[in-house]
Amino acid sequence: MDSNIVATEPVTGGNGRGRVILRRFLRHKLGVGGLAVVVLLALIAIVVPMFWPYGHGEITPDLSQPPSATHPMGTDTLGRDLFAQTLRGLQQSLLIATSVTVVATVLGVSLGVVAGYFGRFVDASVMRLVDLTLTLPTIAIAAFLGSVVPAGGVNWIALSLVLGVLMWTSVSRLVRGIVLSLRELPFVDAARVMGAGNIQIMARHLIPNVADHIIVAATLLFGTAILAESGLSFLGFGVQPPDTSLGLLVSNAQSAVLTRPWLFYFPGLLIVLIVLAMNYAGEGLRDAVNPKASLVNPLQAAQRTKDQSQVPSDEAKGLVDVRGLTVDFGDSRAVNGIDLSIAKNEVLALVGESGSGKSVTALSLVGLLPPSAVGGGSIRFDGKEITELSFQQWRQYRGRRIAVILQDPSTTLNPVLTIAAQFKDSMRLAGPLQHDYRSRIVELLDGVAIKDPARLLDSYPHQLSGGMRQRIAIALAMVHDPELIIADEPTTALDVTVQAQVMSTLSLARERAGAAMLFITHDLSLVAGIADKVAVMRDGDVVEHTDVHTIFDSPSHEYTRSLLSLAPSLALSAAAGRVEEDES
Repeated sequence: MDSNIVATEPVTGGNGRGRVILRRFLRHKLGVGGLAVVVLLALIAIVVPMFWPYGHGEITPDLSQPPSATHPMGTDTLGRDLFAQTLRGLQQSLLIATSVTVVATVLGVSLGVVAGYFGRFVDASVMRLVDLTLTLPTIAIAAFLGSVVPAGGVNWIALSLVLGVLMWTSVSRLVRGIVLSLRELPFVDAARVMGAGNIQIMARHLIPNVADHIIVAATLLFGTAILAESGLSFLGFGVQPPDTSLGLLVSNAQSAVLTRPWLFYFPGLLIVLIVLAMNYAGEGLRDAVNPKASLVNPLQAAQRTKDQSQVPSDEAKGLVDVRGLTVDFGDSRAVNGIDLSIAKNEVLALVGESGSGKSVTALSLVGLLPPSAVGGGSIRFDGKEITELSFQQWRQYRGRRIAVILQDPSTTLNPVLTIAAQFKDSMRLAGPLQHDYRSRIVELLDGVAIKDPARLLDSYPHQLSGGMRQRIAIALAMVHDPELIIADEPTTALDVTVQAQVMSTLSLARERAGAAMLFITHDLSLVAGIADKVAVMRDGDVVEHTDVHTIFDSPSHEYTRSLLSLAPSLALSAAAGRVEEDES
């Protein structure tokens, strides 16, 4: 288990999307803190000027005064109070940056999703518009605008529209690229089959899937808009005196940064604070709307995992000992504090229907939980706690001491590499290749009952049958003689005859390696012929954990009995017969 695994309690409450997003956002401390800073600054910019004794354009006799009790941020060369000017600049900068962000985001998302969804002529037209916009420099457009407006400068609405129209291209290209890949996915076809129209598909199915990327782009736009406004104001095409903005204050104070530094640093630091706060707020909102995002601080998680891992090891006698394992996905708990143990050379079958938590448990044993998963508890392998291993430390276990055979051989093997090349990549983990490595590959393939294996070495996976690919996947898992094999439903995609062949191959390979095995399946008819013990999972809990004979002869839990009743009777009878043969 990776270092981002900690124990948490699931949050209960309403399941509406808005409530879920709110709860996830409130758990993101940096995001909440960033949003709080932005809101606080906005309130200060609105409320404080009403009570401050100086106006932003009011001239006082205190010329170029440093910060004091009367003027907390000092005054400029004309005697204007810098605090009052900063408050006015904060108002203008927040107003302009927010307006630019809204205009650019709405325009970019609208054109991007339309271009990506419809493609062809529509896509080409939008992309040419993007190219045209990118050829129009912001400064040139601003110079033209400055030549046609009154000498008093551009009002914030016009400036926001100009910047928004010029800055939408990055959002549009980002959204378009993601939608191009999303539109071919099955859930979009399913929406069409259900009768959804194009607008509904784009609004309800595509944009929500791009929401996290849109939020990131919008927060970056916010900071860019403040900087763009600063540059335009400095050149005389943005906010002009007697009005002001944070960017204009910074630009005007550049020449006096050594003699009157307060004029530069106060508004400059405020710009930095706003941009950082918006980025953190955007990060929190991005993780909140993306159900696959992790809400855990990895540094804090690593320390808490280390503390958790210091559990008593009196019961740690097997090759694998799992104590109190939990796995949460957001507000949903997938594994609920289970205990498992696997002795050396023992086969434990983990049985349950889809969604019961079997595969997530297996991924926990090799530290491959997805980023959105938050786990807890203790996992010990050969007496050593492995829940706090670094990536480099995990490499000493994955593929070497712990081998994993995944469910679908058509996606397990690399489609562009030959069989020999894939074995070579795995063998290199142990050091330089030996000159007779091909003989070793032939030996491994022969060990999984492949006839004339030498003829397959230069074949590609798509040239082989499903059963043959799964046998090759088993042979790949045996390259380093692992101590533990995790087989995650290795026969699901195969027909009954091939299933029997693969099961026989898997059992033979395990016995030759002398390895323990965690065999994951939803089919009890496969368990009797290979397992020593069986753990039955339901909704994240282990409801029964006993030896294989007891499971078939006298199951204690109603759920186990229901699984037995659903198993194919002929196959189950044959499996039970094999158990009796083993006993005799």
